[in-house]
Amino acid sequence: MSVSILHSVGKGGVNRRDDVAAIQAQLNLFIQQLGVQRLTVDGFAGPRTVGAIVEFQRKIEKLVLQTGCVDPNGGTLKALNATPGAGAPAPAAATTSPVTYKADVPSSARIVSAYSIKVIEQALSAAGMSAAVITSTLRPPAEQAEIMYRNATKNLTGQYALYGATGDQILDVYKANKTKPKAVVVALMEKKIEELANKGQQVSNHVTTTARYANRNIIDIGVNSTKAAAGATFDLAKLTKAFRKLETDGYIKRFIDETAKTNQCWHLEIVPNAKAIP
Repeated sequence: MSVSILHSVGKGGVNRRDDVAAIQAQLNLFIQQLGVQRLTVDGFAGPRTVGAIVEFQRKIEKLVLQTGCVDPNGGTLKALNATPGAGAPAPAAATTSPVTYKADVPSSARIVSAYSIKVIEQALSAAGMSAAVITSTLRPPAEQAEIMYRNATKNLTGQYALYGATGDQILDVYKANKTKPKAVVVALMEKKIEELANKGQQVSNHVTTTARYANRNIIDIGVNSTKAAAGATFDLAKLTKAFRKLETDGYIKRFIDETAKTNQCWHLEIVPNAKAIP
């Protein structure tokens, strides 16, 4: 599984706890090759974690200079995600599911758990529908800023109604700078998102780390994409009802019907394995 981090991890890094935990878990996939003791995934970048990063850079990346640090867009993170580690779980056998990802969802974001997929499949079965399309999962701050910019240009008032107080601060940045070039405004919005995230304020549950996402899957299922995939079996009302029932029954932690809003989706938050699926 690929991981993403918001800030640097390791020697001299920012070392946000969720970022560190994600790197620790990924390093454990290579533990036999590294020849070090398995790391405790606790989110603290101590000497053993830094040492494992150094050994990864030396033995796997073959770097002459080992920094002991993993950067969000650096080569070490790419190597951790691209190279199969010894002891890593074998890929699951390919299965056909009526739940798919929209084509523009990057591979690094196709991390919805098998449990959550089964929950969505139950909703489809109850609604008599043949397909559902996941349009969004985990988002980096840059992507969130781009989405909020795009939607704000269409309906700023609607966006203020969609987000809470934290999101409103991002929209305020757009409002104050909307006459500037798009790239400048998006960059300012992204900077604000990161600033608030460092204070523990999330503009959206989508903007999270891979480690945190594993404990709570945030999923948008697009209305238009699902309608195209489901064809004649598509039934917005029945699927909405099915999701609400699964929330009541404890399979979905939080359900928000956003089908009539600008983003036109069903928003699901599912805690993997929270309740056994019969």
